[in-house]
Amino acid sequence: ELTLDSSLLLLGIGAFAGLAAGFIGIGGGVIMVPVLLELFRAWELPPEVLVQAAMGTSLAVATLSVGSSALRHSRQGTVLWRVVPFLAPASMLGGWLAVMLARHLPGGGLQRFLAVVLVFVALRMWFEKQGVERPLRALRWWSWALLGFGTGLFAGLTGLAGGLVLIPAMALVAHVSTRNLAGTSSGVVTFTALAAAVGYLTHAPAVPLPSGFIGHVQPAVALCLALASVPAAQLGAWLNKKADSRVYRRVFGLLLIGVVIRLFLTA
Repeated sequence: ELTLDSSLLLLGIGAFAGLAAGFIGIGGGVIMVPVLLELFRAWELPPEVLVQAAMGTSLAVATLSVGSSALRHSRQGTVLWRVVPFLAPASMLGGWLAVMLARHLPGGGLQRFLAVVLVFVALRMWFEKQGVERPLRALRWWSWALLGFGTGLFAGLTGLAGGLVLIPAMALVAHVSTRNLAGTSSGVVTFTALAAAVGYLTHAPAVPLPSGFIGHVQPAVALCLALASVPAAQLGAWLNKKADSRVYRRVFGLLLIGVVIRLFLTA
């Protein structure tokens, strides 16, 4: 059961995840999942469903927080809505295929290889020359779909949130301006997180979970996180608008380096 201490911790983690969702354009799972794993482990959840419960609950929260972020970014005019219908479905398809492929691929070696790729991406984002940004590439709809599919596949094979892969892909491949990165990523991740969350809500666990769970989602925990993450995402999106592009790229680069370290440690 939730105690006062654990509730306060979840509110703090939710606020941090929401701030990241709004400012960077990610779902926040990279922040919430490790905490949820420890919480559910303390609740003595069966090991067979521990990770799924953490991810399902995190995705339920991410749907709300990144959705809140997308709305704020949309009002600020920083979402490229015309490309979201091509990126989002293709990204979901790539993620689904990754789940199928991951069963037949050596996970540790694959994670280390992709972590090395992310190091170069992070350095490229960090040291990108400032000044006049390159114009958006005039890509056809199928090019955006391929970009979405590739990022979904990459994200699924590494276990990363889609936004962490989509943002550098949009910046380096499609030349999406820094001003539009977080907003457009939020628009895409809202739909991918929603689709995944519905799956975790409706899919029966492999072994019975304690009462209070709906599928793999713990509603009380999700609500506690969302109470802080939804308004924090609004603040994060507002800060994104005020921040210099150099600040955004370096914050994102630092986050990516942190994720790379975790990938190496868990590979």
